[in-house]
Amino acid sequence: MDVLAKIKREVAGAVARSLSVSQDLVYKAMEYPPREEMGDIAIPLPALNVKGVPQITVESSYIKSFHLSGAFLNLRIDEKKLFMELLSSITSDYGIEKAEKQKKVVIEHTSANPIHPLHIGHLRNAIIGDTLVRLSRARGHNVVSRFYVNDSGRQVAILIYGLSKLGYPEPPADAKKDIWAGMIYAMTNIILEIRSISEELKVAPENEYREKLTKRDELVGLASQIRMRNQEYFDKLAEAVRDDQDPEGKIAEIIRKYESGDKDMKEVVRKYVNYVLEGFKESLSKLNITFDYFDFESDLLWSGEVKAILRSALNSPARFEYKGTEALDLNKYIDDTVRKELRIPEGLEIPPLVLTRSDGTTLYTIRDIAYTVRKFITSQADQVINVIAEQQSIPQIQLRAALYLLGYPDMARNLIHYSYSMVTLPGMTMSGRLGRYVSLDEVYEKVRLSVEEKIKNRSREVNVGEIVNSAIRYAMISVSADKQITFNVGRVTNFEQNSGPYLQYTYVRAYNILSKYPGEITLDVDFDDLVGEKRSILLSLAKFPETFVAAAESLEPEVLVSYLRQLADLFNAWYDKERVLQEQDERKRMCRLNLVKGIEIVMRNGLGVLGINSLTKM
Repeated sequence: MDVLAKIKREVAGAVARSLSVSQDLVYKAMEYPPREEMGDIAIPLPALNVKGVPQITVESSYIKSFHLSGAFLNLRIDEKKLFMELLSSITSDYGIEKAEKQKKVVIEHTSANPIHPLHIGHLRNAIIGDTLVRLSRARGHNVVSRFYVNDSGRQVAILIYGLSKLGYPEPPADAKKDIWAGMIYAMTNIILEIRSISEELKVAPENEYREKLTKRDELVGLASQIRMRNQEYFDKLAEAVRDDQDPEGKIAEIIRKYESGDKDMKEVVRKYVNYVLEGFKESLSKLNITFDYFDFESDLLWSGEVKAILRSALNSPARFEYKGTEALDLNKYIDDTVRKELRIPEGLEIPPLVLTRSDGTTLYTIRDIAYTVRKFITSQADQVINVIAEQQSIPQIQLRAALYLLGYPDMARNLIHYSYSMVTLPGMTMSGRLGRYVSLDEVYEKVRLSVEEKIKNRSREVNVGEIVNSAIRYAMISVSADKQITFNVGRVTNFEQNSGPYLQYTYVRAYNILSKYPGEITLDVDFDDLVGEKRSILLSLAKFPETFVAAAESLEPEVLVSYLRQLADLFNAWYDKERVLQEQDERKRMCRLNLVKGIEIVMRNGLGVLGINSLTKM
C-alpha cells in the first residue's frame, strides 16, 4: 500500500477545494522541499495559476501544520499517523507496485559479436539491460530478454579464416573458449592488417609513406605482444597468410557460403560461434545474467525474412540510387510530424539507409529491420527496447524511420533506443580486433581480489561472489546511462559509502538487529522518539513505492539506487549514535524496531529489483 500517495491525494483534494482548482493539478504540482525544516510537501502556487496571497485552509487529518513561504505552500505531515498507517500495513513485498496496464516488452541487450570475450564495455550494456528486465518484470510487465548473435559478418569470417589456417583446432581442455577464440581472431586480424598495409607501402606516395610506415610498426609491435600468447599458432597463421594469394577472397567466400546456407560452412561456423557463446554465458552467470533467447542473424537470412524486407525496401517510393548501390531516402520521406512521433531530433539530416553492397549482398541495416519485425511479432510485443551504445544513435534513428516507411508505423513508434555512454579504464585504450581489451572476466577477478582483501580479517563466512556482483552492478547503474564511467576497483568495493557492498552491509545491520530480537514487534510505541533522523527515515520509507514506480516507468535505475543510498546513509548515521536493542525504554525500543523492520524490507526489495542479493552475513 502506498500510504504517501494516499496522503498526497487527500491533501491535494483539500488544497483544491480551498483554492477552487483541479485536484489533479495540485497533485501533479506537489514536490519535496530541499530542506526538511521547510516542510515535508511543497506546492508551488504559480503552478496552480494562483495570484496574490491566497487564503488557504488544509483540512486533512494527515497534516500537522502548513504555512506560506514566498510562492510555496509548505506542509508538514503528522508523523504519528504516517507511522501507524505505514508500519501497521507494511508487507514483505512493500513498495513493488504493479502497473495498472501491463505490457509485453522485449529487451535486447549485450549482443556482443561472437569473436572474443566480453569486455568492460559489454559489461555496462549487460548490467543495464538485465536491470531493465528486472525493473520491468517487478512492475508487472511480461518481459522477454534477447541476445542478438551477429554471426554473419566479416568479423566472424576472419575468425573462421584463421581457424581454417590452423586446421580447425579444438580449444584446449583448460582454456575458456571465448578467450581462446578471441586470441585467434586478434592474431589473424593483425597479420592480415600488416599484410594489407605492407602492400600499400609498395605504392604509397611520398606524403603518405611515413604515416603508413608508422602504423605498420605499431601493428608489428602489437603482433609481437600477441605472439607471446601462443607462438605456435601465431607462426603457423603468419606463414599461411603469407602464402595465401587472396586472403580477402577467401574471407568473402566464407561469408557467401555461410549466408547462402552451405551445409558444411554452417556446421563449422555455428560450432565455433557456440563455443564463444559458452564463454559468454559462463562470464555472465557470475553476475546472475541470463537470456530467454539467443537469436542468430544467420537464421534471419536462411528463413527469407531479410529477403522479404529487402523486396519491400526496393519497391518503396523512397528507394533511390546512392553511390552505386540501392538506398532509402529517409530525409525526404519522413516529415516533421513523423519525426516527432519517432523521437528524431528536429533538423537532423538523416543519412540515406544503404540497402545492399555493390555486389548485391545485404548490409546489417536490412537485417536489423528484419530482426526488429521478428522481435515484435514473435513476442507480440507492445514495446521493444534496444540497449545499444550512444555511438549507434544514428543507425537506430535510421531503423525507426525505415520501419515507418516500410509499413510498420506502430513498431517504429514503440522501438526504444536505450542509449548508454562508454566505460573507461585509466590508461587503457581498447580494440577487440587488435586483442587489446580488458575482459569482463578480468574485471570480475580484479574486483573479487579487492573484496577478498577487505574481508580477510572478518571471522564470519561471507558470499564473496554476491559482494562482487553488487560492487560491479552498482558501479554500472548508479549513474545516468548517458554519463561516462571511469571504473575504479577501489571505489566500487568501498564498504563505507556509495557502493553496492555498502548497501549490502546496511541491510546486514538491519537484518541482524531484527534477528537478535526475540519478541514480537508491536505498534505500542513512544511517538516522542520520532525525531531527527528517525523521522527522516520514516518519511524516506514512505517514499519507496513512488520511487520504485518512477525508476521503472522512466527506465532509470539510478533513481532507485540514489534513493537506497540516501536511506542507507540516514540509517547508518542514526544507528551510529543511538541503540535499538539496548534501549531501556520499551516503547522507544519498539518505535526503533519498527523503523528497522521497514528498512530491512525496503533495502531487500530495492536491492532485489536491481539484481543485488541481500546478505545476512558480511
